[in-house]
Amino acid sequence: MKKWSDIIASLFFAFIGMGVMLKAVQLRIGTATEPQPGFFPFLGGITITILSGFLLVQAWRGRSAGTQSFGNLRRPSLLILGLFFYVFLLDALGYIISTTLLAAIVLYIMETKPWWVLAGVSLSLSIGTFILFDRLLSMPLPKGILTII
Repeated sequence: MKKWSDIIASLFFAFIGMGVMLKAVQLRIGTATEPQPGFFPFLGGITITILSGFLLVQAWRGRSAGTQSFGNLRRPSLLILGLFFYVFLLDALGYIISTTLLAAIVLYIMETKPWWVLAGVSLSLSIGTFILFDRLLSMPLPKGILTII
């Protein structure tokens, strides 16, 4: 029996994937050795379209997965809330502090048990990526209240 909800979802995501590919072509794709701004969005659009095609075939044949209960909303809600505040705090607090807080939220959601592991990984992740992008790759990141760095 055909699963109409999966067919509709697969068509929706196929159109999204095709839209992403169309916009990526307008940005210029380039080549694998010399990628342009649209290269990775184009690959993402291809991936979304292919995966939605697999879902369409499975749904048409009636072999798609059964329905699942939605589950607990606490962890996804916490992540969305953390990302929301990250956007607003990034300029004010700076990259290092904001990213440390967001990484701590993500590690908390992933149920990292010892608090010192959560704090250490969060801090080293934010400082390491700051050094990589701001210092080594010369891509300026917001310093916020840590302007002395």
